Amino acid sequence: MNEDITMYLQQILQKYQARNLTNYSLAISNLKSVLQTWAGSCFVEIKNSGSRVKGTAISLASDVDFLVSLTSGCNENKGGLKSIYDSLFNKLKNSYQNVRKQNVSVRINLSGLEVDVTPARKQTGNTNNHNLYVSKSNTWKQTNIQKHIIDIVQSGRTNEIRLIKIWRELNKIDFPSIYLEYLVVNNILLNKSKDLNSLADNVSSILTELAKESGNPLYLRVTDPANTANILSDLLTQAEKIKIKNAAKIAIQSNWNQVFY
Repeated sequence: MNEDITMYLQQILQKYQARNLTNYSLAISNLKSVLQTWAGSCFVEIKNSGSRVKGTAISLASDVDFLVSLTSGCNENKGGLKSIYDSLFNKLKNSYQNVRKQNVSVRINLSGLEVDVTPARKQTGNTNNHNLYVSKSNTWKQTNIQKHIIDIVQSGRTNEIRLIKIWRELNKIDFPSIYLEYLVVNNILLNKSKDLNSLADNVSSILTELAKESGNPLYLRVTDPANTANILSDLLTQAEKIKIKNAAKIAIQSNWNQVFY
């Protein structure tokens, strides 16, 4: 029976696989030129970040993520990281339609392709640490996108993460990917089998844990391994966590084809 479910889940993964970017190569190249021009003398590089480079991208969520790495002293005396974030938003708003602010990124729509662009100041020295502006709390945080990429790529949990992201999108739940990823990798599936034949059991375990009234992992303190001062579990409010819990309760009482379709 589990083999049939695993086969069905693989079909779901295929159905929602990240889209091919071949037809968008010119638009992406033009966007990179706009970003480099905007950054000017502050420009360091444009890094692929987020789900696509981690192997956890799905067609239902943001398609492409770029981190614009800027020099450590960029705009230091002109409003700092907030002014950098606002400046990027204004630049993209003047260059593209359908531009909106996210928590740390600015999202644009390139003829149907959703692209999240995050401006960040690189810290001094031989490091991948960057400081980002967090619009939700009007503050900044230090993190390391490269560490996130390595952790998730090497986790052996990308299929489970993709399926839970699909479930998240189908249910229109707010569940930030970085929080979801580390909760799955370091908490819920810790010490569970990474064999493909365990895929159905693992996804079932995730949904069962998220549905719990007591001992629910959503109420654990989950931190960013790149900077333990970043509390990933604080990215959601109690009400948002209850919404996840309620959706998980419905999921574990439903057939697989009602959970993933």
